Amino acid sequence: MKVSNAIIVLVAGFAAGALAGVLMAPEEGYKTRRKLQRKAKKYKKQLEKTASDYKNKASDIRDNIEGAVDDVKKRFA
Repeated sequence: MKVSNAIIVLVAGFAAGALAGVLMAPEEGYKTRRKLQRKAKKYKKQLEKTASDYKNKASDIRDNIEGAVDDVKKRFA
């Protein structure tokens, strides 16, 4: 399984577990909805941070590859 697929599955599992936990709680509707909103915002922030981290890592890898390609071009030019 690719790392990106594993991360998606992991995040989806967390979200499903949180949703199930909140929906099973014996509380009034508005309290449940408020909890869902808070959890959704929390997971959204975590997902955005993770996506940003991976984007930065991918950019670093691209820069390293471009530098290596330039070095190879200079050696063989």
